[in-house]
Parts: sequence; C-alpha cells; structure tokens
Amino acid sequence: MIDKVLTLLPGCEPEFASGVVGRDYFRSAHRTASLRLFEASVEQRSEEGDRVRAAEVVPAIVPVLDNDYNEQALAVILPDADGAVRLENQVGWLPDRRCATLQPRVVSLMRATNAYVGAAGTASYWWSGRSWDKSDARLRLRIAQWEDVHRAAIEITRRAEPDVEQPWVGHYAPLTDLARRWYAQGRGRSEADLLHVRYEIIDDALVATVDGEIVTDMTRSGRDFFDPLRARVEQQGPVWGWVRLHRGAVEVRAEELP
Repeated sequence: MIDKVLTLLPGCEPEFASGVVGRDYFRSAHRTASLRLFEASVEQRSEEGDRVRAAEVVPAIVPVLDNDYNEQALAVILPDADGAVRLENQVGWLPDRRCATLQPRVVSLMRATNAYVGAAGTASYWWSGRSWDKSDARLRLRIAQWEDVHRAAIEITRRAEPDVEQPWVGHYAPLTDLARRWYAQGRGRSEADLLHVRYEIIDDALVATVDGEIVTDMTRSGRDFFDPLRARVEQQGPVWGWVRLHRGAVEVRAEELP
C-alpha cells in the first residue's frame, strides 16, 4: 500500500525553485501546514537584510489524473507527522509549466517504487515589523530541470522495472479493428485508464498486443518515432508498456524521442 514518501526528485539551486500555486483553494490545509512548519523554522536575513524565518520541507508530489482543469496536474501535499500522505492535506499545486514533463515521470516512479514521490523545498515566513505571520508560509520546491529528473527516473525505473517501457512520450500509430471496438466501448481513453500492452515483434512488425491480439502495428505508420522502442525490443525481447486510444489513432507511450 502506498502511503509515504520514499523517493525524492533531483534538486536544484534555491534561485531556480518552483513556487506552489493555488493555495487559496486549500486555505485550511495551508494554514495548518504553515503553523506546524513555523515551529521548525530558523530565523535568518534575506539578501536585502530583512528578517525571515525558513524551514526545510519535503512534501509529496501527487498526480491528480481525474482533473477537468489539467489532466497532468500535480498536487503538493504535506505529509502528516508520521509521514502518511493524505489528499486532505493538499496545500497547492505545482505550476502548470512543470506538469507536462514531470507528471508522467512521477507516475512511473510511484509505480516502480510503490511509494509517493517527494521534493525538497522551503517554507518561508516574513517579519511584518511587529510579528511573524505564522499562518501563511511561502512554499518553494527545489525541483531540478526536467532533463535531470528524466535521467534520474530512467535510472530508478530501469533498475526496478527493466522489462517495462515508461509512458513518457506519446506518438500516434494506426488503429486496428480491436482498438476501434474498445474505443467504442469506452476503454483506454484516459490517462487513468491506459491499456497495459506488450510491445513485441511479430512477422518483422513492431506491434502492441493484449492477450495476443494486436492493438496497433507501429510499423504501418512509416515513421521513425518507434525506432528506439524497436531497438529495445530487438535487444532484450518483448517489453510491457501502455497505450491510449483516440478516435483516429492509438497513442503509443514510450520513453524516448527518436
């Protein structure tokens, strides 16, 4: 059962930290977290000479797939004192600009490690001239650029799941009658309902299968998008992966761009 943070994303320098956004939607949880973290904060001086207190924090970065606003959204959740991660403790979101590259890798890391993924950061408090505003901490997470996260995710997931292709990049391949039928039935249409497939080579064609039936033939696309995936299958044999069904194509999920 997934309940605690055991894996951390690679970090960056403080000046490149990402702010947590949307805290107005989670006022109660944000206030509770701020009051709790204030007790662990230490006073220091900012570059401008202002008084400031700061505490180290490691929140969980949790994918929220069922989200009408952004299906790639990542929630920022402060774990309980015992380390448990609960959605009601959400204090905000990661900025949208970071979600497209981070979310697939966070999902893969969670699946491979059976644990939540965390990010190191700080909670800062400012002196008003008369008192500290203990209930409104400014949260910033020191998450590295996506290339560094990508390299770390490859290393961790390949070690934990060497026979799985991670669904980080989507490329379109032709539909089969099976894929059309499943799409009409509502299967495999969303991020939360990706089809678990087996990538293999049959009659010199790179295909994705489910229980031996072909969902798509990537060779028929005539594109080089699937060359890295084909090379991996040729080298080590069939690997597991995921596809998403669309009305006019099968979106094949793979680790690398060609």
